Formats: sequence, C-alpha cells, structure tokens
Amino acid sequence: MIQPILLSILIPTVVGRENELSKLLGLLSKYAPLDVKSNLKKNNFDYTGTKYDLEDVEIIVVKDNKQNTIGAKREYMYSLANGLYSQMTDDDDELAPNAIELILNAIKSNPDVDVISFEEYVNMDGKEYRSNHAAIYSGWEGDGNSIFPDGFHFHRTPFFKSVIRTELAKSIPIQKIRFGEDHAFANDLHPLIKSEFHISEPLYRYIHRSSDHNTRYGIKD
Repeated sequence: MIQPILLSILIPTVVGRENELSKLLGLLSKYAPLDVKSNLKKNNFDYTGTKYDLEDVEIIVVKDNKQNTIGAKREYMYSLANGLYSQMTDDDDELAPNAIELILNAIKSNPDVDVISFEEYVNMDGKEYRSNHAAIYSGWEGDGNSIFPDGFHFHRTPFFKSVIRTELAKSIPIQKIRFGEDHAFANDLHPLIKSEFHISEPLYRYIHRSSDHNTRYGIKD
C-alpha cells in the first residue's frame, strides 16, 4: 500500500530569486535530505517546477518570469498538490526548524480538521512583530502600531500560509491579481472553516522588504 502524502509545501518563485530559494531549501534540507522526485512539465502558463520528497511531505517549487500574476500561480500550485494538506511558503520567508515536525504531528492527531493554524513572526524592514493566524478572528486586524491584549500586533484569519486541507483549498477560486490575493482568499476561506487545530507557536517568519516589493509580487520593473 502506497503511503499517502500528508503535506504539500508549495513555494512560488520567479527568475532572479535563486539565492532566496536556495536559502529556503537549505533550511528545509536540515530537517531531512531533499530528493528530487520529478521535474514538472511546462504548461500554457509558462511555469516550470520541481518536486522534492521528504518523508510524508512533498515540496513543489514553481517558477516563472513574472508573466503571470501571483494569484494565478497560487491557483496552479494548488492544482499540483497531492498532499492531504497544503501550505504555501514564499521563497524569501522562513519556516521554524521544528515547523514540519509540529505540522505533521498535528495532521496525524487531527486528520479531519479543515485548517491547522499557527503563530507567526512578521519582519517589516528589520523590525519584528508577532502575528496570530486563527479562525476565531473575523478578519485581518492590526497595523503594527499597537499590541492587542493577547500580545500580538496582528490578527489574521487563515490564508495561504496556514495548513489547509488541500481539497478545501482547491475548491476556492483565487483572484488572478498581483497583490491582495491573500486577503481575498482569506475572506472566501473563512466561512468554509468548520474545524481547526491551532499550534500556539510561531512556525513562520514573514520577511517584508519595501525595496523588494515588485520582485516579490511578480510586478515587472
């Protein structure tokens, strides 16, 4: 019997960001060796992709040359996912060293939940903030200028960074836009979440550099 893939980690990138991608893959390889499983064929979106395998996990990297919006790329990446759950990590962000282990444990102990959410660090031009992703929030709150009573600077309903049941993620049309697709997806996902498991640890570090905005979102200079 073939062991099912529990988690698909989806990494969108663009030409010219090979250094950022290599750093992220290097962090993941510290958890377990990355074995190249296959090269995904080009399709009519002009994407190229590579699939790697960890135990219980597949990592899919998809690259283009900014021909396509990040929204279109995210929708395409979900279509490639074979895992029971999927999580998206942008190429210059970071996952905590124990993130995969904690996520897999959560999946194995809660195999029927719609979403596995967690805390996050947000690095804005070198300044660090704390964010919490959870379905208990009704929207996206916080601007970094104040702290909520629970100690977080930002509250976020689950979205691409969260661990989402792949079948559920694939059912949501993603707006094919270059910026703001994450907020729109979160709004569409929220009413569909019927069950959630929350990990009360920061598993992700979002790194925002104002000077890198256009490259990150696939906007041609």
